[in-house]
Amino acid sequence: MAKWQYLLFDADNTLYDFNSTEKTALAKLFEHYKLSETLLPVYHSGNKDCWAMYEKGELTLEKLESERFRLFFQRASIDEDPEEAGALYSVYLGEAGIMMDGAISFLEKLEGWDISLITNGIARVQKERIRRTGTAHFYSHVFISQEIGYAKPDSRFFEYVLSVLNATKDECLVIGDSLTSDIQGAKLSGIDSIFFSTEGRTTEDATFNASSYDEIFRIIKSE
Repeated sequence: MAKWQYLLFDADNTLYDFNSTEKTALAKLFEHYKLSETLLPVYHSGNKDCWAMYEKGELTLEKLESERFRLFFQRASIDEDPEEAGALYSVYLGEAGIMMDGAISFLEKLEGWDISLITNGIARVQKERIRRTGTAHFYSHVFISQEIGYAKPDSRFFEYVLSVLNATKDECLVIGDSLTSDIQGAKLSGIDSIFFSTEGRTTEDATFNASSYDEIFRIIKSE
């Protein structure tokens, strides 16, 4: 029997191609507001600040949706409603469900393991992306921080996951691309982890490092 019975996968940029999804959604939003793509770095800067605050518990997801656009509009001197922009952008994100290359075939190879998603994403956006990609059947559970009340890397998020799965820490493996949420959260909770970076980045904070789905599969099988 494999060492880990429960595989806890992050969603964005681990199984779902958030970079492509974000690019598509932002293109629609910028077209809607007739904005120049030269302003994208201004948006990304504010968005990064907001997600950092969210992971630290300093900002709710509900507030984040509009706050990132409030910062963007303020910094770019744009006179638009951030609440409206936030709501519209979330719709566009949900519509642009795109999987990482090879993700579907990889998930199909994992028959026999209990697979769950663990995500800090906005609940209605993540659910719509899962629906549009037809991937819900792969997961026994989808754990979304907005619904749980705690966000990765908070150990309470992982405690909740373990309680629902009725699993021990030793039976679980976290796989994700984020050092600050996935890997740090697993480390704080005493759960084994794989840091997934298609760019080949590594970290000593993770139990393992992998740059491809084949590498992840070999690690899972070898243990």
